Amino acid sequence: MKTTKVQRLIYKMLIENTGSHVCDSGGIYGRNFQRNKKKTINDFIREDEETIVRSGDYWERTVSVFHYLSGLELDELCDKFNRRNNNCEDWEGEYYGVCKRASDWLQTYEPREVSVTNTYNYDSDLSQILQWTELEIFIDGQYERYFLMQIHGGCDARGGYTDAKMFKPNRWSDYIHEYLQDYMSQEEIEDYMSEIA
Repeated sequence: MKTTKVQRLIYKMLIENTGSHVCDSGGIYGRNFQRNKKKTINDFIREDEETIVRSGDYWERTVSVFHYLSGLELDELCDKFNRRNNNCEDWEGEYYGVCKRASDWLQTYEPREVSVTNTYNYDSDLSQILQWTELEIFIDGQYERYFLMQIHGGCDARGGYTDAKMFKPNRWSDYIHEYLQDYMSQEEIEDYMSEIA
């Protein structure tokens, strides 16, 4: 099955060993990255983009993080940053999940921080927690938007995130990923399920 460069990077993030933390109870049933390592990239490609199942009196909707992030892009700047911020030994850079070396290099592009978001703090149907910093970076005389994205690979939301990887939104993701979260209320799910029944 043919894969894209973006899919390969997302898969690498999904199986990245994010270690264990004092507050992390993942030893009991496995951390996200441990469960993900049992899957191949083709398993992720073949999985449904979203699933909706009944759980007692409620519907539960899950949106695949793999498919959700696949709408982002990589350009030359992303590639250069991602090579520098790989297998980080420190996170002493300016942004979450960024080593000092990659952060210092990024400063040459006069980055402006727009926002920092963690989907754990919002209603989200994503299969795993995402944390990202949105930046505007000065390139060729103008500012362009980028995301420094982390995927939560642990159990407890207070730790267990991947090294940040830089992605660039495209027109499709500007709309679909406006807040990089996705959520349907119970009422919306019930309406949707009655329409397809």
